[in-house]
Amino acid sequence: MLNYWNRQDNPATFETLEEVRAHAVGVTSRLPGGTFFTQILNPALENYPQGLVYIYRSPNLYGGETGARNNTTFIVFADRRFETKEAGMAWLEELGLIRLINEAVGTVLLEMPADDAGYTEDDLQHAYVLHNALLSQKAFVEIDGRRCVPAESEYCGGYGKTYMFGVGKGATFMNNFVAGSRDELIGRVAGYFTYGGEMSETVTVSQYVPAFIVNGSSAAIRKFRDANGTDAYSFSDGVEHFYNQALPLRQVRTAEDSGGNVGYWMEKAFRSMFMFLQRSNNIPTKYLEPRVTNCYRGYVPAPPITRFALSARNPILNGRTVIGDLQVTFVHDSERFSDMKSVDGPMAVPGDYLDTWYEVLPRDVLDNTAPEHSVPLLLANHGGGDDHLMFLDETGILLTAGREHFAVAAPMHSGITVIAGEVLPRFVKYMLDKYPALDPERVWVTGYSMGGWATYHIIARHPEMFAAAAPMAMPLRDLPDSAEELYKTIDLPAMLISSTNDFAAWDAENNHLNEGGRDFLQTYCKFNGIAPVEEFDYVKYPVIGRPYDSFRLTTINGEWRNGEWLIRNGRGIPMIGLNVTEYLMHSLWPGYGDIAYGFLRHYRRDLRTGEVVYTP
Repeated sequence: MLNYWNRQDNPATFETLEEVRAHAVGVTSRLPGGTFFTQILNPALENYPQGLVYIYRSPNLYGGETGARNNTTFIVFADRRFETKEAGMAWLEELGLIRLINEAVGTVLLEMPADDAGYTEDDLQHAYVLHNALLSQKAFVEIDGRRCVPAESEYCGGYGKTYMFGVGKGATFMNNFVAGSRDELIGRVAGYFTYGGEMSETVTVSQYVPAFIVNGSSAAIRKFRDANGTDAYSFSDGVEHFYNQALPLRQVRTAEDSGGNVGYWMEKAFRSMFMFLQRSNNIPTKYLEPRVTNCYRGYVPAPPITRFALSARNPILNGRTVIGDLQVTFVHDSERFSDMKSVDGPMAVPGDYLDTWYEVLPRDVLDNTAPEHSVPLLLANHGGGDDHLMFLDETGILLTAGREHFAVAAPMHSGITVIAGEVLPRFVKYMLDKYPALDPERVWVTGYSMGGWATYHIIARHPEMFAAAAPMAMPLRDLPDSAEELYKTIDLPAMLISSTNDFAAWDAENNHLNEGGRDFLQTYCKFNGIAPVEEFDYVKYPVIGRPYDSFRLTTINGEWRNGEWLIRNGRGIPMIGLNVTEYLMHSLWPGYGDIAYGFLRHYRRDLRTGEVVYTP
């Protein structure tokens, strides 16, 4: 059995940074994945000034298998120095931030000036050191030839869902020092809140960041509007809303408060704005690589790319998503699939079996008010080293499911991917039997990297269960001989989703699919009655290398140029797809959920005839 869990099972703690360093290694060494690499203290924090940071950890943080990236982080710059932990904790409780972070699950970093005179340039350098140390996961350090992992980051939480708050002198520090800083500081936060504070006219906000400004100076409002490119306006409930019409996530909200109710405005900023936003680091450098742009020259110009991209997300509060009201349930069942155990093979642990998964279900599926067979089901397979909930969140699947009202089944298949082709179709049947509202004619499957490999296993052995498939970031490999015989009587629409800095399925030097990616096109064209090509021609057909029936080029979130090619069968149904996003490296990206759903949603399988039905 896998016996995987993704929570730290910790009590709430409020500690100095020094206390965190004293406890971190012992805790993270016991978490799932903690024994793979030696846990160490981060050398960068050895000489960090004492007494300037207090850290609150909410109960039962996420952790293990990079699951700590599910945690939320509040960075708070105070307006004064709190000499005791008790005073600092009382202030955070008064603001309501402890209640908020307990609900969201995560960490509060309370950062203070050395004295009540306020913050200085030194504090900016301290912030660089602290945030780079804590807002990262599995950041390997080589020591005597060994790969070691600093423990403080996982002990304290994660990155991506990070929001910054400043009050008074803390707000002035954010405006005059943090706002003009490098990507690593201002660019990694998904929400920027200030209450009061000044801003120098000489400061330029270094990049776009969603901001909520209360009692702010006219200079601050103007500069953050400029950074976000706002060109539209609305007003409601005492809040001015400036936003970019083409890129509405880039926004500035402002308000005036004469009552000194700081906590009220912090909570309003988080609930109405910040919790729906996240940052993701999906490129190895912020500089464009010219080879990527060549094939599209003359179509759509390459957009500028930021290192930490801003994307929408679907927050989970108290086990339910805010968008779509999906119940997110972690299930551990040590008996149901125990008869099918993993065997020797790549990424396999002999004897392990499926015992852990997430069920993500709309309320009407759970309470049986949805009509029978009315809600689609997506089988979603995580990548190697990824937690299955983190996979749903960071690929945007959780957001897409909430918007589009479909269910998701997400198994933890680390160590058992070699038997995915048999056990995961059984898992799908279990879900269909358990929840009558799920539609057996609209069962789709996707997966990233190792999860893409699992997807190939599944559709090679039981394609009849699925209406369509969308493997991500994985070339075709290890296809069993039996698949060709199966596909003589069964069709299955399939789209490979990849990116131009993805080593798994992409030949970056020549800017087209690698051999495994080409094998996907050849094999699934053949399986679906479409003639494979004798030779790929990248001069005549850039990127895809073969004839296609339609091509679409778009830009996602103003940064990511995305191309999609479709190939139709003899009946005119698009059965094969290739979707490629520029610049992304091999990493989870919040745009993948919508891309996969955009293909999958058109298909259902008629269970009476076995035929695939396409709806434009």
